[in-house]
Amino acid sequence: MGWYVVYVLAGKEKAVKEALARAFAEAGQGEVLEEAVVPPEKIIEGVFSPEKHVSRRFYSGYLLVRLADSAAEEAFEILRNVEGVVGIMGDGKPRALLEEEARKLLEQIRVEEIKPKPRYQFLPGDRVRITEGPFANFHGVVDEVKPDKGKVRVLVSIFGRETPVEIEFAHVQKI
Repeated sequence: MGWYVVYVLAGKEKAVKEALARAFAEAGQGEVLEEAVVPPEKIIEGVFSPEKHVSRRFYSGYLLVRLADSAAEEAFEILRNVEGVVGIMGDGKPRALLEEEARKLLEQIRVEEIKPKPRYQFLPGDRVRITEGPFANFHGVVDEVKPDKGKVRVLVSIFGRETPVEIEFAHVQKI
């Protein structure tokens, strides 16, 4: 059959995953439910300081379920009757994801688990003040934002010349 997207109550993804495994085992169809994947619950983002973090849900209210090829309508009934399941993706009839769609989604989920994204609010042209390091209390203009590195390049006036300085997001404040 393949991968299916199951709509569940937000915040109950892990509990529903466990309940699914129990329900299939109790119905004697434990081999039909091959895998259930809960998208990562939280992503930690640095917010201008290594000490401050923000958490957010990633695909809240969804569960990916892989059913065996031998799965029948009976398996979908088991799925629908588990407490916390709201529905299964499809127009009236459950529709499996294409293999390519499922692969891309699973890769994205695994990458998001590994690499948290830093959060920033800087744009080129923003006036900023450097708060730490050798250029502390210098004012400048953001020239380039490098979200992958968690840094910005700021043009600072030193002895009357514009000098580019690369600074971490945590050490720069907007003015």
